[in-house]
Amino acid sequence: MKLTLLVFFFFITTLLAIGQDIDRVQIDGKITAPLGDDTEGVTVYNVSSQQGTVTDKEGKFTLSVAENDRIYITALQFQSFTVIVDSGVIEYKRMNIYLNPAVNQLEEVIVRPYDLTGNIIADLKRIKTANTTVNWDLSYEALEFGYEFSADENTKVDGNAAQDALGTGGIKNGFNFVGIFNLLFPKKKKTNHEVSVTKEVITNALRQRYSNQFIAEKFGIPTEKVNEFIYFTEDNGLPADLLKAENELELLNFLHQQSNDYKTQIGIN
Repeated sequence: MKLTLLVFFFFITTLLAIGQDIDRVQIDGKITAPLGDDTEGVTVYNVSSQQGTVTDKEGKFTLSVAENDRIYITALQFQSFTVIVDSGVIEYKRMNIYLNPAVNQLEEVIVRPYDLTGNIIADLKRIKTANTTVNWDLSYEALEFGYEFSADENTKVDGNAAQDALGTGGIKNGFNFVGIFNLLFPKKKKTNHEVSVTKEVITNALRQRYSNQFIAEKFGIPTEKVNEFIYFTEDNGLPADLLKAENELELLNFLHQQSNDYKTQIGIN
């Protein structure tokens, strides 16, 4: 019995020693999110090394990682998820993570009739229901012109002079097109800070236009490499004017050319 316990203790000690001997490099990370969402205080935890940190007011953090480490990202207002560190993160010593909101705000629900009994079975039987089969047309034309959606706190208020003056009237579904257009195409020369912000806006705008699945399928990029590919296009000078609606074909052509260069760089034919 003593021999068995000794062997078990030696095995656990060896595993811990191996885990501590892994060479890790310190990387600079950045958390980004949809416009208007706060990225300060997001927890970034390395499950593999059991070390973690939190982001600063700009969403930045530093963390020691090794290839294949599991990084757990969590915050109250965002969906929690795990990121696997790949060779690209180790090579560039940079990790950029985009967050999606966890839930959508629900409208107020009014329950009728008011004289419910508290007995769930009985109350369910009193509620009139109907079985319907809804064939939703999710095409752009149908969503844009065919259906009516209730307004929320982010919908533009038509005819609001204050919003027009401040440039905030262009918000639709949480995306400020007027603000983004002014950032991408300013009338005066941009400062270094504005250049940095513009690059981040370009990256976020590209993400909101094309999903990871779309980029993976259309350009032959491995799903786990999509994020790295997006930063590759940014580093190679993704022109801001390609984000205009009338330049859609030019944008797709640019991404196609960049995908070929990127796949050559990482050794994918």
